[in-house]
Amino acid sequence: MRKMFAIAALAALAGGGDSMAQSASDIAARIALTQTPVGALPPLATSTIKAEVQSGVVLSVRYGYLAGSGGAAAMNDFGATAVLPVTLGTTFSLTGGVLGCSGCGTGLTLGIGGDTKVGELPFGSGRDGSRVVFTLNGDLGYGQPSGTTFSHGSVLSGAVGLPISLVAGRRGADEMLFVPFITPGFGFGEIRSQRVEVVTPGGIITSEDSPSGSRFMLGGGVTLYNRSSNVGFDLGFQYVPVQQGQVLIGVGVSIGGR
Repeated sequence: MRKMFAIAALAALAGGGDSMAQSASDIAARIALTQTPVGALPPLATSTIKAEVQSGVVLSVRYGYLAGSGGAAAMNDFGATAVLPVTLGTTFSLTGGVLGCSGCGTGLTLGIGGDTKVGELPFGSGRDGSRVVFTLNGDLGYGQPSGTTFSHGSVLSGAVGLPISLVAGRRGADEMLFVPFITPGFGFGEIRSQRVEVVTPGGIITSEDSPSGSRFMLGGGVTLYNRSSNVGFDLGFQYVPVQQGQVLIGVGVSIGGR
């Protein structure tokens, strides 16, 4: 498993450029985030983001694809998330899933999260005008790639974000609704009892055991649903920036909540 993390780090820096702009800590953070639901699955538009009232549990099945680069294999990630309403404008979620790629086996990923509405900015005319909704969310994740154990090679991550969604006014019960959103955020991650190697013009930098770091994140997407139906669809992306890093894209199908 040590080799896999070294390859991931080297691939992220392949192609030259400003290698000094990132470190082993940056790479460790990205690896941990993209091996957990925080960065391995597309964002989920909860009822908070959609400014809807959720009365029951929502089950969402999600798929994320992260293209490979510099010889690293592409990742195919699957997960199921249960979203539970807590209060009006607040939800709690539980996620379980698998991570896989050609030649690297299948790994386990788990996560918990929650969000709450923090405000809105109306625009347009009338009581039913459109508005921008601001949400605060947080997530914690655990990943155990193939060939690792809890104490050696597993990853831990966390993130906080501010989803900003555009909610249209005058929404009918039988109307197909379209809510776009974007989520700037900040994530951190750690690889337990493992090392990451980074190539720079001055040579190879090897991190300490259990390297950790933090990175800015940017996610977003669009959700499609109808108030008269229990089924909804999500299209989304998640990006943890490092040099030559790829953008995760994915889809999701949600059932329930009414």
